[in-house]
Amino acid sequence: MTKRTILKVAVTVTIRTSLTYIGLFALLGMASGFSSGQARSSVTRELVWSFPESEIASPQFSADGNFIVLVSRIHWPDGDEAEGLPESFFDKLEARKRQDPRFADPIIRLINLKGSQVCEVRYGTNPAIAEDNKSIAFSRQRKPITGMRTLAETQVGNDIQVFNCEKKEARTIAEPPIGYFDNPILLPDGHSIAYTVNEAVNGAMGGSVGIERVDTNGGQKESILAKEITPAVPCPPAEPGKATSFQITMCSQETKRSLSFPTLTLKVEMAGDQLLALQAEPIPSVGDMYLASHYALNLLAVFPKMARVFSMGQGDMHAVWDSSFQPIAESKVMIFAGHWKGWLPEMAPRNANRRSIYSPNGMYYIAVEPVKEEPSQFTLYRAADGHRLFTSSRLAGVYDLAWSKDSRRFAVVAQSKGVPVSAYRENLYVYSVR
Repeated sequence: MTKRTILKVAVTVTIRTSLTYIGLFALLGMASGFSSGQARSSVTRELVWSFPESEIASPQFSADGNFIVLVSRIHWPDGDEAEGLPESFFDKLEARKRQDPRFADPIIRLINLKGSQVCEVRYGTNPAIAEDNKSIAFSRQRKPITGMRTLAETQVGNDIQVFNCEKKEARTIAEPPIGYFDNPILLPDGHSIAYTVNEAVNGAMGGSVGIERVDTNGGQKESILAKEITPAVPCPPAEPGKATSFQITMCSQETKRSLSFPTLTLKVEMAGDQLLALQAEPIPSVGDMYLASHYALNLLAVFPKMARVFSMGQGDMHAVWDSSFQPIAESKVMIFAGHWKGWLPEMAPRNANRRSIYSPNGMYYIAVEPVKEEPSQFTLYRAADGHRLFTSSRLAGVYDLAWSKDSRRFAVVAQSKGVPVSAYRENLYVYSVR
């Protein structure tokens, strides 16, 4: 399960209802002027929740902050972690899989702040809670995925469903003709859902290439950000003498090169009553493979009206995956990017912490530390002056962060130190800020 990373360089873009760009400034050392005053804040841990053997992903507070929806999945070691385990460990997992092919598939759970589960949905990812806390929109995992990696192939056919927690019934809202749908977002009109259109974009790895909207009352699907394709530069290059050795090598690997590259939709999120998307447009060069060499990054408004909010210029393909944004207070959107050149003033200060998340009111931020090593603790800061309010104990890993909409609570997914893989367990920690 891919863990969340938030990135190095940060700016804020102020938006109006018309979504015209009117301001930009860089953050210095994670401190920004979003609040005034030096009132004391106290931090209290309200809940520690876990499920045996399980990873936890996609925590999200309900609108009133009284519930949390998340995804749990039985941990199946992979990669370097799996190399140090005996074959008998995996023999037991395979035996469980034969008995129940979906025992390690993702399960959506709605819990209250006492840690009691009030709703369960099998099987799905990226849930969103309705305002009344009675239904959950999610991407249904149609194929058994136990023991498999989360790749485009294993997610093909995933549709968007809404589960009624009182009736314990699910209904399908949108089905993909190809690829898969993901990341449902409940729109403020109260009767429609936006979601991403996904396919393989980087070898076997999936990604978003468009956004659609559907009326939950049975209306037709509507494309609000259509898939766009840019043709690859032909091989061999038109002027072989000007090609680099790398390009020549890539041109020789015909089976790995792409014929075209889709425009990528990196993130979609509500900012007030507007749906924003961070979009990366490919700029191919000779010998490109799964991804184009460079991309132009733009922040767009896609609902209720289409408009370009902010253009960041061009960056290389590695910077594409290191880019995100977060809506914050006073109609501002903070853009996070790693190694993106040409759009910030050369002397602008950089955000030193690549893993951080601000509270919706802009008063606080949580930084995952240390910066240049594997994360092992998290710290809550006051945004106005960078004052440290709370630091966790040392952990084996910090994987996900979420704030309640009223900025009074935050949740952290982390793993305690000293827990063996054979007894794997991630914890959901919930804290209140007063």
